[in-house]
Amino acid sequence: MHPQLSIALAQSRHDEFLSRAAERRRWLSRDRQPQDQAPAPSWAGLTLRLATGADRAALTRLADLDEADRPTEPVLLGVVSDRPVAALSLHDGRVIADPFVRTTELVELLRMRAGQLGLHQCS
Repeated sequence: MHPQLSIALAQSRHDEFLSRAAERRRWLSRDRQPQDQAPAPSWAGLTLRLATGADRAALTRLADLDEADRPTEPVLLGVVSDRPVAALSLHDGRVIADPFVRTTELVELLRMRAGQLGLHQCS
């Protein structure tokens, strides 16, 4: 066999082994990541504000999604990208949230903000 051909075959086989090894590493690292964990929330466009009369329909929608009663006013509203996703009643501390959005951290922010405002006695 010609020496150049042997070198080319060896290089090709070497590249094939490297490619398989890289693919195997990607596959193994994918298996090590928790599959049930939701992606981290995006806080772009996050707003915490007092709900107004114009937010009644959004609060009703949130309550329906959460299968709960609409919170007693006044309400502190958590809005992400112009969409209300959580609400905290400043009257009794009840929370409603969109069950299809990860809101645990947002609810904690709502409670913290209510405490800063001195409007919320329940935790």
